[in-house]
Amino acid sequence: MTELGAEERRAIALADWSPLVSRAIPAPHYVDAGTGLRGVEGATAFPAGVALAATFDAELAREYGSAVGVEVRRAGFTVLLGPTLDLARDPRGGRTAEAFGEDAYLSGVVGAAHVRGVQENQVISQLKHYVAYGPEHNRTGTGLPWSRTDAVDVRVAESLLRDVYLKPFQMAVGAGAWSIMGSYNRLNGEYVCESPSVLAIPRREWGWRGFYCPDYMFAVRDDAAALSAGMDVGALDGPGGRTEAMLDAAGPSAVESIVQNVVRALIGSGLVDRPVEGSLPPSDPTSLQIARRTAVAGSVLLTNKEVLPLSEVVRRVAVIGPAGEDALYVAGGAASVSLDRSRITTPADAIVRRAGGQVEVVLSQGSLGDRPLPPVPDDAFLLPDGGGPGVQVTWTGADSVTSAIAPRIDFSRTVGELSQPWPSRWSTHLVSDTSGRHRLSLAVGGRATVRLDGRTVMEGERELEQFIAGPPMPLQCVVELEAGVPVPLEIDYDFGPAIVVPPEGLGPSLRLGWDKPTARIEEAVRAAAEADVAIVFVNAVCGEGMDRSDLALPGDQDELVERVAAANPRTVVVLNVPGPVAMPWIDDVAAALLVWYPGEQFGPALASMIFGDDEPGGRLPVTFPFDISDVVGESEDSTGLVVGDVRFGYQSTQVQRRGALFPFGFGLQYAPTACAIEQIDVVSGVLQVTLRATNGTARAGEHVAQIYAEVDGVPQLIGLVRVPVPANGSAVRDVSIGTEQLARWDAQLGRDAVRDGRHIMRIAASSVDVGHAVAVNIRAGSVLSASLA
Repeated sequence: MTELGAEERRAIALADWSPLVSRAIPAPHYVDAGTGLRGVEGATAFPAGVALAATFDAELAREYGSAVGVEVRRAGFTVLLGPTLDLARDPRGGRTAEAFGEDAYLSGVVGAAHVRGVQENQVISQLKHYVAYGPEHNRTGTGLPWSRTDAVDVRVAESLLRDVYLKPFQMAVGAGAWSIMGSYNRLNGEYVCESPSVLAIPRREWGWRGFYCPDYMFAVRDDAAALSAGMDVGALDGPGGRTEAMLDAAGPSAVESIVQNVVRALIGSGLVDRPVEGSLPPSDPTSLQIARRTAVAGSVLLTNKEVLPLSEVVRRVAVIGPAGEDALYVAGGAASVSLDRSRITTPADAIVRRAGGQVEVVLSQGSLGDRPLPPVPDDAFLLPDGGGPGVQVTWTGADSVTSAIAPRIDFSRTVGELSQPWPSRWSTHLVSDTSGRHRLSLAVGGRATVRLDGRTVMEGERELEQFIAGPPMPLQCVVELEAGVPVPLEIDYDFGPAIVVPPEGLGPSLRLGWDKPTARIEEAVRAAAEADVAIVFVNAVCGEGMDRSDLALPGDQDELVERVAAANPRTVVVLNVPGPVAMPWIDDVAAALLVWYPGEQFGPALASMIFGDDEPGGRLPVTFPFDISDVVGESEDSTGLVVGDVRFGYQSTQVQRRGALFPFGFGLQYAPTACAIEQIDVVSGVLQVTLRATNGTARAGEHVAQIYAEVDGVPQLIGLVRVPVPANGSAVRDVSIGTEQLARWDAQLGRDAVRDGRHIMRIAASSVDVGHAVAVNIRAGSVLSASLA
């Protein structure tokens, strides 16, 4: 530091890293890598973050983080943009799969372990997205880049901000994270990246000494304000809008602080002592092995009527649905990974291989799943006035209206083709040569409402129709059409949230697709009826830049499951989804196995669970509500998104009152286990509990003990432990339970505090399990006494 001159320090504050590189200090070189390296050929596609959280296993999370960190190093990067610590306050949120679920403590445990794993490889972990970032709607505003409207203003009470949203970041900072990414949103009126009070919390209250970066493009709207607030780096891809004049106004102390924070992280992380390689293939056998272990450990068995694992008497299995290359392996956006298809064994192929010659496997498509459908042909569009084929397009500007005739609904524009983001209406009549149920899809970059015969059938928004390397993210519906009968079709389209990045060819778009009636479902039903067991794959796309509008499976997938289950009561449903979905058929199927987005080891992991080589070990890190009415709604007004002090997930009043389809922490096992408390002690103010887990089956299992407490009338996970249990045996585990997770923000004290008095803790198997209760008496943050309650 003493060698750096004044101009060199200013250069660093403007993201010119040459003064550091010349002194053998590596520059920050960023890569999205929460679940694998985005845009890096040969990188391992690990299971999604929500699958990692579902393992309820901190040690596996550390190994996962370490494997990702190794690949970051081998690929030549110095800063990993992750993990994602956003909480799933609305399970429809686009990035639910990318993060660690709805619970602050679980997210903090998994996030902290991930950070330790990454940084033990001498690369930097950058926590994101700080803070209160949620669903994707209006996350960056709307409109063209140079006139983007304000991002959503999340208005949250200080108590909820402190006790919930900040907790995972605090725990990950405690694990040594060297960097934090500021989020797009505003928080109580201020952009997070421009808020001195919000940016000060980690430094002043947690003792953090790393550096801040803003998220890409729209996180900073006032560069001078961000600099003054303590945003160390102007942008992830350079200085952003930061200038020499801004440095002059901020003064030498601001420049000095930036230099110290950045250099301290680069040296403290070990990058100077062990520079990154950058010349090696990123993936290796260890990465693939951890990816597979995580896919198995994170899969959740939701229901099982003695059909899984498949027994030796099964001789014929029907595999139905998107179980090949059309399965979903990764999410879209920052969490996307370019799949190396040469390394992938699809779920269908893996089942066939594992079955060998002992079991006949019959494949049937059944449904195309959640993906864009083939384009509607030109001859299916008739002009509204009867003037022949085509689509009437009307663009409405501030001072003008422009009309044109298009041959089809297939539109895209780059920034150079748009003088302004005019809204448009696409009017036509849709006519099919086939009667029956048609699937429609709309690939959209922007915002669209689709009406058929005056009825809204699709509505939603996407920043892009396909976000980077992830799967396309269409809107979907099913409609009835009569052959030869034209039906009025109208689409209102607006540029809305569409992202324009000219170098990448990204811009607004609109494409209508369809799938005319086929015999796919009938063929699947026949295959199921002739099989001993039917395995139905269903999926739903989600990712950065979009939210789901509801919890229903897209397209015709519910119909597929219902009809297959009616034909074969031994039907297994594999849920290849980002989070909670509605399951109107759940009582009619024999088993349901939730695999999330399991990465490139999807096939081998799934086959090993189906045939019983491995046991799905996951527990739900998000609540699966009965229906959309049980999801905590976020009210919007003219100034922003009102969150207030409203709890969500298993802590919400709706779930507490009504229950859930599947509660937080729930997961079945092939080898059911039970847990009992053998002994309770208090040692130096800490509760010590001895647990005995038992297993009465002939296969080894694992018990996941979850510790809950009632804090201010709200249930809260405060501890967890996995206990391996041998076949027909038991295992003992000692657990220490401190009081720090009982602390709540005390506005008068200006810090967290634990309420003195009697508290009840539960050792349980889920958030709704009665379990075993322990009463503890606490004073001044220490446990004085404890007993069974």
